[in-house]
Amino acid sequence: MYSLGIDVGTTNCKICLYRISDFELISKYSFNTPKIMTVYGSDFDINAIWQGIIDGLTTTALSVDDPQNIVTLAVASVGEAGVLMDDQANIIGPVMTWYDTRAQPQSEKVIDRLGEALLYEITGIPAHSNYSLNKILWGIENAENAKPASWLCLAEYIAFRLSGIKRAEYSLASRTLAFDIKSGTWSEKICQAMALPKGLFSPLVAAGEPIGNIKQEVSQITGLSEETRISIAGHDHMSGSVAVGVIREDQILNSTGTTEGLLVVRDQPSVTDAYFQSKVSNGQHVLAELFTLYASLPSAGYAIEWFKTLFGVSSADFDHLTQSLLQRGAADEASESFLMPHLRGSGPPKRSIFAKGLIYGLGEKTEPEDILQALFQGLCFELRLLLESYEKLTGQYWETVMVIGAACQNPYWLQLKANVLNRNILACRIPEAVSKGAAIIGAKGAGYQTGTRALPDEMQILYQPNTQSAAHFRGIFEQVYRPLYESKMKIENQVDRNAI
Repeated sequence: MYSLGIDVGTTNCKICLYRISDFELISKYSFNTPKIMTVYGSDFDINAIWQGIIDGLTTTALSVDDPQNIVTLAVASVGEAGVLMDDQANIIGPVMTWYDTRAQPQSEKVIDRLGEALLYEITGIPAHSNYSLNKILWGIENAENAKPASWLCLAEYIAFRLSGIKRAEYSLASRTLAFDIKSGTWSEKICQAMALPKGLFSPLVAAGEPIGNIKQEVSQITGLSEETRISIAGHDHMSGSVAVGVIREDQILNSTGTTEGLLVVRDQPSVTDAYFQSKVSNGQHVLAELFTLYASLPSAGYAIEWFKTLFGVSSADFDHLTQSLLQRGAADEASESFLMPHLRGSGPPKRSIFAKGLIYGLGEKTEPEDILQALFQGLCFELRLLLESYEKLTGQYWETVMVIGAACQNPYWLQLKANVLNRNILACRIPEAVSKGAAIIGAKGAGYQTGTRALPDEMQILYQPNTQSAAHFRGIFEQVYRPLYESKMKIENQVDRNAI
């Protein structure tokens, strides 16, 4: 028996097939996530994404002798982004990327009407233009003659196209800014205050709970059995945490990709003023009756792609550069140069779409390799700010930070994390952790025994901090990075944007 996991990501989409007995990866199909750049901003090309998934499923079915034994298919995706539709399921307007900021005016309307503190108390997440509610309001205001009737987040929409059934999933719902985190239901107060169409949000289902079988027409095109059960695996970072078994509060996961975030599993949400002021997000986990404390830094893998584009560096040359940094000991030598990677705004503890990137420490002999070192050091300093915020809020200290995703392929970055954070870094080298987590969630939801397995030793690499190096990095962080960070954020918050 096999289980399929689909990961609709910011940069790439992956369709991965696993054998349920041991969750060994059998086949993988991936493609660049299609986007459309417009005068308004950045949109996902949802029709091209759908076609890519159909092509991937067709290829996957052909990769095994017994496609009828592909019994489950679960979809995970980025949060916040989604599809607005009319009552005939026709798409209304653009499918904005999660990081698109055009809905900032709608975000300000939501804040004016409900207040940031009340929004946080209800939803557990800080008001921000990224969240689905603002995209929905933008879509409604720009719908022209169309009449909006339903909204589905990306994974939910793909699951709908596969099954014909509209359902919402809890972890994705908790990223919309319209979900009551305490009651586990859509917030009537928010929906009424913003005059959302009745029935806009679909009934909620748990991650992995089958919503139906694959549609006959999709089965005929792809070669998958009509008995294949379809489910929504939920938010990508939460799905990835399942693949590495992060299920306790004494564990912390650094999930890396286009963004990178810190994820902690909790028994209940925390919406006190301290959490509100720190701009961290509560959410529902993809595992039943668990919650998450999660915050992301908007530029991680994206900052790396920015560097490669800026300097015309190929992937092979980039790998050579990072290897060179590792060999010359740059992971152990604190540089006074760093880049504050606010290329798409900043993350907590001072979250702002108006934050800008800043490079400090340039000199007449600065070369691209030095800027790359500054970029990685800045990424690690940002992560340290976030980790310190978590520990101050929770009163916990995490001696080891588990890492999944793109960073696990970069020993220089991993050792630098260990030294800057002064923590053990456990790299979990699981290929496609999000897709694997989705496949596990889907199989478990369909009633198959998935078990819990420790990661094989060959998939775990421990990076330990160098005591002397950690002290040097701490000095740069405390004496230079933090003061500049505070000053920069203060200036940006005081700027009159109507005057520039």
